[in-house]
Amino acid sequence: MKKGFVLLFVLFALAAWGQQKKNEPDKEVSGQMGEKTVVLTVDPVQKGSSVQFNMSLKNELDRDIEFTFNTSQIFELSVYDENGNEQYRYSKDRMFTQAIQSFVLKRDETYDFQDTWSNGVKPGMYEVDVTFKGKAEGLKQITEKTTFQVK
Repeated sequence: MKKGFVLLFVLFALAAWGQQKKNEPDKEVSGQMGEKTVVLTVDPVQKGSSVQFNMSLKNELDRDIEFTFNTSQIFELSVYDENGNEQYRYSKDRMFTQAIQSFVLKRDETYDFQDTWSNGVKPGMYEVDVTFKGKAEGLKQITEKTTFQVK
């Protein structure tokens, strides 16, 4: 009889734990809020011996969104080779103003920006990892990764 109560208690505890887990999100999704999102895209384009990264941030939410930045740095961009070694970082050897700034990205509006990697570009496969540095209420960190080839 005592074993039955212990088993029943364990089953109730597991059921309660399972209910708590269902209320939590399955995983974090960058920039997602409900079904609509703020979408970051990056398009690497080889131009001779350099690579230009064309990036866009599109507000697909049903409202305007205000992004706040702690510095003048809008994004971070890193390029990794096939072995995972960093070959380029946008912020390396740059200084950014330490001032709070903000801008509003209106509903259905797109903000375009770019960067060019020109030193040490060699043929091969690479991965680019972009992080939008703006923070907005209700949004997680917005990131995008893509692979590309330099010929």
